[in-house]
Amino acid sequence: MPTSGLKDLVRNPLGIVALFISLIYGVASLLLGATASSLQPDERMPLIAFVTLFPLIVLGAFYLLVTRHHGKLYAPGDFKDDGSFLRTLSKEEVELKRQAEVTEALPSAEPSPELVTLAEAPSATAGEAAAMATPNVTRARTIDAAPNISSFSQMFDDVRRTEDGVIVKLEKEFGKTATRNIEIAKAGVSFDAFLPGGSKPTFAEVKLVSRPMMSPSLLDRVLYSALLADRTLNGQFKLILVVVYAFTKQELPRMERAWRQKVEKCPVEIEMRFIARDDIDA
Repeated sequence: MPTSGLKDLVRNPLGIVALFISLIYGVASLLLGATASSLQPDERMPLIAFVTLFPLIVLGAFYLLVTRHHGKLYAPGDFKDDGSFLRTLSKEEVELKRQAEVTEALPSAEPSPELVTLAEAPSATAGEAAAMATPNVTRARTIDAAPNISSFSQMFDDVRRTEDGVIVKLEKEFGKTATRNIEIAKAGVSFDAFLPGGSKPTFAEVKLVSRPMMSPSLLDRVLYSALLADRTLNGQFKLILVVVYAFTKQELPRMERAWRQKVEKCPVEIEMRFIARDDIDA
């Protein structure tokens, strides 16, 4: 193999795995071919079994990597630029994100001292400032941040099941598997899912709303994240914002009208959908 080709292989995890597999399989095949005539049957069988089963084991390992950990198979250099590099959130980061969302969504939730301000978002332009307030990016430290542990735990599980149900519906609609809990690295913003196959990179964010008069900051944060993502991807960005409401349909029109008016002022392509909580398959 030319030196340049070898360097290309070892630049990312996928290339290292491919090189490792090729070397092992090549050495095993060479050894079997060179010593086949001199080996006894009981010595030859382990080598034959290895050469036969190794590709099947590799196939199974690659299937698990591609379906469950594909975000770890690529280096940033594999993307056109840092802004297009997508990173899958860790389990701990996903839990922190949901904790913050649950604290906002609880009907009796008050601002908790356990919420930690991570960063002040940069100021928007004058036109964008009229469309949304610049929010603080916050995350909850622990589940103890909730005013009531029992209701918090129940709501946390409800948020998780709601997100799963909505993403499954979107996967059926798009006909492709979504990548969940994805971050646009350069922008530093994350969304619940990335949906391949659209005319432009399409992301989805699911919000469970427990009462019609939710804090405006919930929507402000979504819009600001969308704005940062759109800038980072040079306008090649679309967000599907799915609002799952857990109150009566009669209370929805006022909230929907207010949210749509704010979304229309945001200079980003955002598709809003409102779905009743009872319509989501648990």
